[in-house]
Amino acid sequence: MRAMKLNIDIYKGVNRAIYRLNNQHRWTSMVTENKYNELAKQALNSMVSYIIASYCEEDGMEIHWECFPRIALYRAFNKAYVSYDTPEKFLAEICRIGSIDKREFDKATRTIIGERTNTDFARFISNDCDTMEYRIFRAGTKLATWLELKEQAVWIRNEKEISEHMDDVMASLEEFMDLPGVKDLLVEGNSVFMACRRISRLRNANRWAAFPYIVDCNVLGHLFDTAVFAYFIGLEKFNYDEKLATKMYFMGIFHDIAEAWTTDIPSDIKDRIPGFREATEYFEDWMLETYLYKVIPDFLVTKIKDVMFEDKANLQYKKLMKGADYLSADTECWRQYVAGSRESYFLTSAVQGFDKQLYDGQKAELSPIARELHDTILAYCKDVVDKMKPSCSRTDATL
Repeated sequence: MRAMKLNIDIYKGVNRAIYRLNNQHRWTSMVTENKYNELAKQALNSMVSYIIASYCEEDGMEIHWECFPRIALYRAFNKAYVSYDTPEKFLAEICRIGSIDKREFDKATRTIIGERTNTDFARFISNDCDTMEYRIFRAGTKLATWLELKEQAVWIRNEKEISEHMDDVMASLEEFMDLPGVKDLLVEGNSVFMACRRISRLRNANRWAAFPYIVDCNVLGHLFDTAVFAYFIGLEKFNYDEKLATKMYFMGIFHDIAEAWTTDIPSDIKDRIPGFREATEYFEDWMLETYLYKVIPDFLVTKIKDVMFEDKANLQYKKLMKGADYLSADTECWRQYVAGSRESYFLTSAVQGFDKQLYDGQKAELSPIARELHDTILAYCKDVVDKMKPSCSRTDATL
């Protein structure tokens, strides 16, 4: 284990990077749609990378899975603070004009990570750039971009610009064609491609659609939040066992994929009707079995089930995963109040509701520093709502 210990500043620094990623739009030369944001893209990057790595492992390659969460975190900071939405070919051309070494972007990223967290954490997530896993991750980012473009090509009228972007992505994929699974995922009729395309649509599902949200938070982006917090919680709870924490990271990345076929059914109605939650869980399992597991290769079914916390072997992590899931919701509510929301639901039902569950301890659990982040967010949200009084703080108040 490398010399790194989590602290509240690391949690806060990573949360701030996630906040920026959620705000950063992609494809701004063509569209202004928040569902195409960098946070959702980071979730899709990790998911596709997991699939490619599974193909590689099936082909006999040794995969160091522990690299992927570190790479994903490094990539998240890079996109949040360094490369933004600027196309790689533009950055390359600017570097050529200015005789700038591309490694300067790496240097800048590492420096910013150190400033936003600490130097030990910066080293921890910055040392995998010359690995096979980093190459797999890069291929995953290109394929995730390909998926985004395929989705937009259906409804964007500017066929020329879409075509140019797709040509650029295809050209960048040439160096990865030797990796198992890459060519398969470029075939539209391929079952794995179709499954990824369906899951990518989780970007269309807003997490707080029943309320007057200010900040768009979609389900696809939520997978990345949850994965990162699950990873940190795993490190804290299991004596910095990276193998176990990595498993929890990917459990977070895949934890809501059933909603791509079932949509989301809110917890309050699941708990209000006796037996409905259990029936919902059975339905989700059946949909995954029918539309995912029965159509993709068997080895990939095994790899995906290995990181599904509904699987019996993973039940021991369920309370911690629920904690990560709800901590992600905390941060989303915090974003709403930072943006100026006056809706008290985000505090009273979401953040305080989670707080009650933590005291009860039956459904969710947090590690000590994760709990510190929750308490910090709770205090912030409560302060915002308290300052609204005695003015009306609910938009659904009876008038």
